[in-house]
Amino acid sequence: MNYLLFIWADGMPAPEELAVMQRELPGWHEEFKRRGVQLFGRELDLPETAATVRVRDGETLLTDGPFAETKEFVAGFNLLECADLDEAIEVAAKCPISQFQPLEIRPFSDGLRLSEQVSAFAHEDDSAGTPYLLTLWIGGTPAAPIDDQAAIDAGQVWRQDLVERGLHVLGSALGGRDAATTVRVRDGQTLLSDGPFTKIEAFIAGIEVVSCADRQQAIQLAATHPIARDHAIEVRPFYRE
Repeated sequence: MNYLLFIWADGMPAPEELAVMQRELPGWHEEFKRRGVQLFGRELDLPETAATVRVRDGETLLTDGPFAETKEFVAGFNLLECADLDEAIEVAAKCPISQFQPLEIRPFSDGLRLSEQVSAFAHEDDSAGTPYLLTLWIGGTPAAPIDDQAAIDAGQVWRQDLVERGLHVLGSALGGRDAATTVRVRDGQTLLSDGPFTKIEAFIAGIEVVSCADRQQAIQLAATHPIARDHAIEVRPFYRE
């Protein structure tokens, strides 16, 4: 089963924390690569590079910055292929990042769609286009539910169109907030919390990674997603050295 491991942060890590993560992350990656658990992951650019897209009455409304007005933000993610939630928790708890920052585990509700561009994305080869994360935020308004079958079907049509145009990298809907588990490790003890890390009303209902010529195209793609008509989509690039 595929799981998404969100890495949450409330700022840049302290130098000593960064040193531990840089020292221990390669071993963590190697261990779970041998076990066939971890697919890959990428780091996101800082939240100030984000834009939030809404479509109301046919008009695209654009706001600079992330959707959630909190000090915490998603710093990146890893994709996992695990037997069950217990194994996903083990992977998260062994990740050195969990010693300093919370990790949120979310299952994909209807499977993970990986397109042909995913190999280049995993190896941080962005020569064919710049990857952007489209984060689907639900809640805060009396809008259409994410599990409405018409909304699900419309999202699949949107995704397939991008696949045919060579713009889709990966993505799918996530399990609801009740399916989330937040993992922290403090003083060697694994601490688990049910639900998403952020305690705000809205929550992330799905992700899509798209490969675009530029930021404007990524925003245009977000505006055509059916979720943007009732909710909001945050558009953010991945970190590039």
